[in-house]
Amino acid sequence: MGASFYREPLLFDQSEGCRMSESNPQAEDDCPLLAAQQARNIFCFAGFWCLFYLVAPVSYVGLTHANLLKDLGNSDTIANLPHAVYQWLTALPIVVAWFLPQPKMLKPLLVYPLILMAAVTGAVALAIWLKLSASVVTTMVITHGAVLGMSNGVLLTTLWEVLRRGVSTSRRGHALGVTFGVGPLFACVGSLAQQALFAKNPIAGMSLGLAFPQNYLVLFAAAAPLMLLLTVIAASFVVPLPIDEPTGQSRLTEILGGLRDFFTYRPLIIGAVGYFLVYSGGNAIFDNVSLHAKDVLGETSASSMGTQQFLRFGFKAFAGVFLGWLLTKTNPKTMLLTTTMILVLGMCWVLNVTGSWYLMSFGLLGAGELFGVYFPNYIATSSSKSQVRANMAYLSLLGSLVGFASVIFGLISDRWGRIASFHTAMGILLVAMVLMAVVLPARPAPQDSK
Repeated sequence: MGASFYREPLLFDQSEGCRMSESNPQAEDDCPLLAAQQARNIFCFAGFWCLFYLVAPVSYVGLTHANLLKDLGNSDTIANLPHAVYQWLTALPIVVAWFLPQPKMLKPLLVYPLILMAAVTGAVALAIWLKLSASVVTTMVITHGAVLGMSNGVLLTTLWEVLRRGVSTSRRGHALGVTFGVGPLFACVGSLAQQALFAKNPIAGMSLGLAFPQNYLVLFAAAAPLMLLLTVIAASFVVPLPIDEPTGQSRLTEILGGLRDFFTYRPLIIGAVGYFLVYSGGNAIFDNVSLHAKDVLGETSASSMGTQQFLRFGFKAFAGVFLGWLLTKTNPKTMLLTTTMILVLGMCWVLNVTGSWYLMSFGLLGAGELFGVYFPNYIATSSSKSQVRANMAYLSLLGSLVGFASVIFGLISDRWGRIASFHTAMGILLVAMVLMAVVLPARPAPQDSK
């Protein structure tokens, strides 16, 4: 991206690398790997996300699952359940981070969840192919959300530790810009493929014209082998191993110390609360926004679902490049406020625009979804290397509570209408913006480096 980094002498700690300067947006090179090895990790990180985005219609639990359950005759509350259970079970990484903290476990913790995700995705396709009852398929789809919640929780917290250990802080802005600028373009390809399965007049100008439920069958069946392919990329990371690893006798002390730091250090706990609020107001509402397309467009939600996903990830691609550049020029706090503001604009669009222009809301909300990159980056920057995965796991625990927001939005929608749920989401986002603007420091550093 051609951006330059300004450097100044920093206080260096042998065990954790350099701390971030209060006057400097970037830290010194704090990764022991060679530049070529770091470049390989950036390539693997970007390649992983490109393929993960390609299967986004299935790997992103939400829109596809909600519309499938709605097409099976379920209520809005049931249609929101896959997203809800997905969130509830993302707390599993805490247990994994506590009892498998060793860096040598990072690669297995990437590979095995991917195998499980591929298996459950294939199982949904099999249930549809066997023409099992609607109640059985509904159960399988909700189970799919649960398994992906557990697996993605472990997978994503592990990926952040790999990035923290395998790529220097000074290169992270470029890594995120490339990854989340190019990656969503693959999601656009996946969305066009989904649109070809679901509608007769898709954006791409071609259509398979498959009827329900064969369209969902092909979608899930195609995603399963691609998830297996992700294991090859996951096994290709170069992870530097520390000389000293925590022993079993010290684990309880380290766990308690990590918990104390997380809940008493302002950048960590307020950053996590902000993440919870933004996740609740800006992401948990997505299913209702999709279901509302039927009322706004006068057609079934499924017929425009590929377009929704295309706009969601197309905008995310452009935003990814811009936000990566912005991080190199500003600070981590700016990224939190920027992504949240984009979500606020998206909800304003949902509440005020009708007709085909309503679909632009998916683009704005999709761009704002990159909060899911920059909140973890803020937490990682605030964490020592030995605590990155544990702190990400605690972040996932708060994220798991977002599942209740999905259910609450569904209940609000069933009782008072979807517009009421949109106003609720907007209020949550505004509270989060005020909290972060007032309380969070612009350039956090690990507590033990001060």
